[in-house]
Amino acid sequence: MKILVPIKRVIDPSFKVRLKPDHSGLDMAYMKMVMNPYDEAALEAALQLKEQGVATQVLTVSCGTDDCVETLRTTLAMGADEALFIEARYAMSPLVVARLLKAVAVREDCELVLIGRQGMGNDGNQVGPMLAALLGWPCLPFAEALTIEGANVRTRCKTDHGSEVLEAALPTLVVVEIGLAAPRYVSMPNLMKAKKRKIPAVAAETLGVDMEMNVAVAQLRSSPERSRGVMLPDSAALVERLRAGHGLFENR
Repeated sequence: MKILVPIKRVIDPSFKVRLKPDHSGLDMAYMKMVMNPYDEAALEAALQLKEQGVATQVLTVSCGTDDCVETLRTTLAMGADEALFIEARYAMSPLVVARLLKAVAVREDCELVLIGRQGMGNDGNQVGPMLAALLGWPCLPFAEALTIEGANVRTRCKTDHGSEVLEAALPTLVVVEIGLAAPRYVSMPNLMKAKKRKIPAVAAETLGVDMEMNVAVAQLRSSPERSRGVMLPDSAALVERLRAGHGLFENR
């Protein structure tokens, strides 16, 4: 069984995001980029399945600019068998990304896709379900635990009321929670070996998918600053203020 793990390159969550003065996008100057933590968990889960003998091959794929190649090298250093770079010189909508990933999954004859629940930053949670719909595969969302027995995939998934166990037959897509698997340490020797490996690149336009983006980001704005809280002497004053409809924050 071949597992496909999509990888996204994101801003380090520990860095404070800044907007460009014209609000056209993010100011990427001095920003540190890392592998999306949710995708790291998905990759680790795939590698563990391979070590258990459940899977035979792990393929990672990333869409974007040349900088994505370094992130893909990290996946090879972690233990992925192959990596594929889809070159795109502009930002793509989640639907376009899902179409590109479908083309790769079909071309590479993958039976399982493990994808991080969301990309840190936009928190969209869109590509995974879209990709499953395009492939016509079952989608097991918010997976916190994963087991595969024969052609049967079982996950324990988060819900608003706790968790539930879901099952589906291969081929299937699993949307991974960040706590599913703790990423392994990447050693320096493995990183050096990965630097010598050639990562195939393919232009997004050559995969034969619809590249039209019906949704575009017009402008980015920072969230409004939250009003300052009001100190009240006791619970009776709190109840009275709520009854009066004044709320708990001052207007500024």
